[in-house]
Amino acid sequence: MRFWGIEPKVSLFVIPYALLAFYLNSKLPRHSLQLPSVGTVLLGVGVILWLLCYFQVSRAYSSGKLLTVGCYSKVRHPIYSIWGFLILPGFSLVIGGFMLGLPFVYWLAVVKFIDEEEKALEERFGDEWKSYARKRPRFLPRI
Repeated sequence: MRFWGIEPKVSLFVIPYALLAFYLNSKLPRHSLQLPSVGTVLLGVGVILWLLCYFQVSRAYSSGKLLTVGCYSKVRHPIYSIWGFLILPGFSLVIGGFMLGLPFVYWLAVVKFIDEEEKALEERFGDEWKSYARKRPRFLPRI
């Protein structure tokens, strides 16, 4: 599995939906259910967290190590979580209308493909991955 993991496959679902939502929104007289202030906050927090995690995982990936600290100390896939719970919902709330379905499409695609990525991680890191995966949830940290 390459650095981007399942993201290219997920994009094959998300991008067409986003384009369709933009088109359908253009046909509406006024977008309903817009919350641009809330959306902007979610986007801002999400982008900051995403950059933090991205830089951490980039260093680990280039050195061939499994990252289990920092962003990855609480969940196995923090970048997917950040996109699915902060960035895409934030974007959807700013745009409104049919775009509000975007996070749902994203999560359907992530759930569909995540086993492929985890299998590749298990093949690459073996028992280290298995131990890490047993201790950490996929997307939401334990309380």
